[in-house]
Amino acid sequence: MAAPLLGGAALGPVFDLLLKSVIDVGIHIATFRSKFLSLKQTLIDIKPVFDDIERLSKVLDGRDEEIDMFKKQLMKGEELVLKCSKIKRCDPLKKWSYSRKLTKLDNSLVKFCQIHGLIQVVRDSKQILVKVNENGKKLEEIHSMMRNVSLMRSGSSIGFTNSSGSSGWMNGSSFGFSGLSNMPQVSDSMVGFEVPLHELKQKLKLLQEKDQVLVLSAPPGCGKTTLAAKLCQEDDIKAIYSDNIFFVTVTKTPKIKCIVGEIFEKKGYRVPEFATKDDAICQLNNFLGGITQPILLVLDDVWSESEFIIDHLKLQIPDFKILVTSRFVFPKFDTYKLKGLSEEDAKHLFCTSAFKDGIPDVRLDLVDKVVRSCGGFPLALRVVGRSLCGQSEVIWLNRVMMQSKRQIFFPTENDLLRSLQTSIDALDKGALHSRETTILRDCYLDLGSFPEDQRIHPAALLDMWVERYNLDEDGITAMAIFLELSSQNLVNLALARQDARAVLGLHNLHYIQQHDMLRELVIHRCDEKPVEERMRIYINIKGNDFPRWWFEQRLQPLQAEVLSIVTDEDFSCNWHGVRFPKVEVLVLNFETRTYNLPPFIEQMSQLKTLVVTNNGFFPANLNNFQLCSLLNLKRINLERISVTSIFTANLQLPNLRKISLNMCEIGEAFENSAAKMPYMWPKLVEMNIEYCSDLTKVPAETCDLVDLKRLSICNCHELVALPEELGRLTNLEVLRLRSCTNLAELPKSIVKLNRLKFLDVYDCVAMDNLPLEMDRLCSLQTLCMGSSLGIDKLPDSVLKLVKLEDVVCDEETAYLWESVMEHLKNLRITVMEEHINLNLLHRS
Repeated sequence: MAAPLLGGAALGPVFDLLLKSVIDVGIHIATFRSKFLSLKQTLIDIKPVFDDIERLSKVLDGRDEEIDMFKKQLMKGEELVLKCSKIKRCDPLKKWSYSRKLTKLDNSLVKFCQIHGLIQVVRDSKQILVKVNENGKKLEEIHSMMRNVSLMRSGSSIGFTNSSGSSGWMNGSSFGFSGLSNMPQVSDSMVGFEVPLHELKQKLKLLQEKDQVLVLSAPPGCGKTTLAAKLCQEDDIKAIYSDNIFFVTVTKTPKIKCIVGEIFEKKGYRVPEFATKDDAICQLNNFLGGITQPILLVLDDVWSESEFIIDHLKLQIPDFKILVTSRFVFPKFDTYKLKGLSEEDAKHLFCTSAFKDGIPDVRLDLVDKVVRSCGGFPLALRVVGRSLCGQSEVIWLNRVMMQSKRQIFFPTENDLLRSLQTSIDALDKGALHSRETTILRDCYLDLGSFPEDQRIHPAALLDMWVERYNLDEDGITAMAIFLELSSQNLVNLALARQDARAVLGLHNLHYIQQHDMLRELVIHRCDEKPVEERMRIYINIKGNDFPRWWFEQRLQPLQAEVLSIVTDEDFSCNWHGVRFPKVEVLVLNFETRTYNLPPFIEQMSQLKTLVVTNNGFFPANLNNFQLCSLLNLKRINLERISVTSIFTANLQLPNLRKISLNMCEIGEAFENSAAKMPYMWPKLVEMNIEYCSDLTKVPAETCDLVDLKRLSICNCHELVALPEELGRLTNLEVLRLRSCTNLAELPKSIVKLNRLKFLDVYDCVAMDNLPLEMDRLCSLQTLCMGSSLGIDKLPDSVLKLVKLEDVVCDEETAYLWESVMEHLKNLRITVMEEHINLNLLHRS
């Protein structure tokens, strides 16, 4: 049916035929419904991009080999879909076979774009030529666009969020398809937002091109971000803007270059290096000017002193609109003011958080008093309601008294913060029991260590809590704390899979995020005491503006046990000497390409955990990485750092137990210095390497770290092989290789790991077999495998894995394990719902 279309056929009709077949067959055939839904979503996600390619191909009056290859792939896909419509339910073998073929088709659509760089490279190259043909743009504009294309081409690996929800990374910036990927999650059941959503939507649609900017204004905690995110996910808005919706969170001290970089990143470009903010605006104008569809830019949480950001981003581009959310009003822009919830909606929202099934089981007058004290703020209603859930009437009475007696303690947003304060105070009476209850509030206060609006990696918090509160290293207690804080509506958790939460634990958690008002409350609580008495000190240095007390305390040691220092891209000052002899946890956040570690670190004799995060777009070099005097240092967590800094420093740390490298530049330093690691870190028990796009192989010398118990190498898409010497890691208990998409096989020596309990090879799509002697992994309890397109048979030896309790897999792989369950009576199979999400992990 599709074959005659190949000769000279336009891409669009071929694409549309496949999409139509998927929709038509998916409606009538239940056998492969989940597969068709996934395939349909993938096609919908990439369709707007290919519409652009088709349009530009007509302008250029030419054909491309890559496009013809893709046409053939689409036609084969249509044939496969039609064959699937004829498969009978009663034939399980054929169902399994064709189900795998559909999975391969789904993955291959993404893989094709990944390998050939087809989508962005073809589109951008053609847009350049179209601009020359149609408009005769200035030469420097052409060079600017060409620079973007060459930057994109130079990225060796292209990341994508796969069926597990894990994400890829490309040399410091991501490669994706949609600007929606950084969109905050919103619930389908939003109370009291129906009318505001309709009004805001109409106001945006009616916004004149000359006005361009619409401000959504309301006090913090009213749901501005939620409303804006909900609007962007409405079908009629997506129909207008397609994949050209850019949602950017603006920090309290925003930088034009950072915002522009995020826009490039969200659209799938490697971020250029901008010489100045004017250069950034110029390149953004060229970039967005090449998009022919309407564009919506959402600037979330803009402060009053940052109005200049809006002015700079008012580009003279047709069909370009900006939606701003702010707790302030900007008189010169059209404004929609979001009000607090009505009394009826406020009570409804509160009751859904405070009571099972939303039905009050305490005196109604107490409910009314607490609801009124929350002032119509959705954030307060959810947090306070959840903190009272399941509590006795005595606790309710006490809470009402606390609310009424508490003095105004914060200069802004008094009502909201006063309501939230009581919930923070009540944390130690939460649902956790025994020792965990006593540390819950301390763990929550530690979240202030991380910058505003930052997505916090769970491993960083685990590293803090293991050392401060003696939590278990495998993260079981930490995960319980995260879930409890989430149930109290105090943090938002981004879980990779809801269906595998119990099995995967902390490995299933992507990041934690905190509402900025809750963070302000945490900071205020920690700053109530004089600086010399604080247990936690959180410092945000703008430019070179140190806090006044810094210089006053130079001769007097401070007592803090947790120290967090945030600097921006303008920081260039030498560190002034202050003594922190009792610090156990040091968290450093910066934005510069080169960062000098504070020299006073060498005097932190009690330091146990060091977390260093570069919030810029490119890997940074660390200077002054002299930590050999820190004999108590046990955990190092680095993000977007060039690891050359570590190995050139010859870092002798005799008690180091764990090192984490996240989105770091590995380079040759890792391979060249691997032989030193057993001598530098003789007690290392855990190594995590994630999203490191230039890691191609693991040096054999790494396997001389004989005390290693946990090794995690995930989302490293260029990794092609593990060393055969892996079998020397005889103490290894956890091996995670998730989403290493080019890893073709496991080394034969892996079967020597007789203490291995957890093996994760999910989304290792190039892997086509498991070791024949799997039964020698006699301690294996959990195996994660799926989307490994070549594995169509399990080795017979899996029947002897008597300790195997959990297999986490996709639907096709589950079919392979069904017969094994007859022999392994304690085996549980968790099928993870397949979904290829083309959005990416972003830097925020």
